Amino acid sequence: MATTTASLAISSSDLQPSNRLSINASSLLMKTGLTEGLEILDSGTGELTVAMSHKKLNDALGTADTSNWMYLANHATDDTHYIEVGLHDTIIGRLYAGDWMFTPWNMSDAAAEWSIEAEGGTQKYEYAFFKSTYVLADSVQGSINP
Repeated sequence: MATTTASLAISSSDLQPSNRLSINASSLLMKTGLTEGLEILDSGTGELTVAMSHKKLNDALGTADTSNWMYLANHATDDTHYIEVGLHDTIIGRLYAGDWMFTPWNMSDAAAEWSIEAEGGTQKYEYAFFKSTYVLADSVQGSINP
């Protein structure tokens, strides 16, 4: 059984002198409805250039309403370079040099693809997709028999 754990630690001693920030969270990523861990679907690294326009990062695989996650990191070292991140036709944000994101993802159809675009110059990036192959059976999804 695969075991994938996502952990996050955020701390600051100088946000407010009287209120120091300390957030620690951890979660074992599980397949939908089961006690089995998620497995890596796809991972890798790449390099974006401004001339590339946008790059499609993945294909949606039709596993809607299951446990799926996406990780993306911008490994640029110039703080004026960023990656614009889009989900289908919607720009959801920018990852500046050293930034990363980890988010749940509904891989339902062709409109659920991630795309990335370099702004400011050439940038190296890293990605990983985690997915669940478990799909709820029709009988579980919910009709009540009289």
